[in-house]
Amino acid sequence: MYLVISWRYVESLCRKIASEIIEDAFIPDRIVALVKGGVFAGSFLCDYLGVSKIECLDVREEGRRVGGKKTLLVDDFINTGNTMKKALKLVEGEVRTASLLMLENSEFIPDYLGDYLTDHYWVIFPWNIVEDLSELIRDIMREWGEISQSKLRRVVSERGLNIHSLEAVFPGKFEEVLQLMELKGIVRKRIGGGKGLLEAG
Repeated sequence: MYLVISWRYVESLCRKIASEIIEDAFIPDRIVALVKGGVFAGSFLCDYLGVSKIECLDVREEGRRVGGKKTLLVDDFINTGNTMKKALKLVEGEVRTASLLMLENSEFIPDYLGDYLTDHYWVIFPWNIVEDLSELIRDIMREWGEISQSKLRRVVSERGLNIHSLEAVFPGKFEEVLQLMELKGIVRKRIGGGKGLLEAG
């Protein structure tokens, strides 16, 4: 199952986290954002908290250390918690952690949390919607070879991503992603085929 997250919801989660941080009187001198989803959440939190310094951290970069006197370590989603645990080893100084969302049974609980999920979803944030939707369509195209756009929409919904919910949050995004995939040569409209017939590139 997929869960599509809107910009408005992201902003509300960041406001909640920022309010809790301010109430705790913990104002970091910098934010360290985990690549890549944490960068967007970290930018919102910089704005809300009045923090001018933000650093990006990729936990795959061994040996790199970041941080300052007081650091807020930010990610968009905590699943198992392993990424956050690795990141904590790379950040110096006093560190507190924040995440927009967390899976309820995660082994790691951040200091500040926007919300938690009781069920396991593939979370689609605004900043990775093109990537995630493209991957789902690519998988379907590999399986089907060729498919009409209307059938593709039905199959996407059957795979757990409700097209109506997607369009309610991001109008026109499905068509936009298809156009991008066509430009990249991943899918193409079949010449001489029926209306809206697609095939793998």
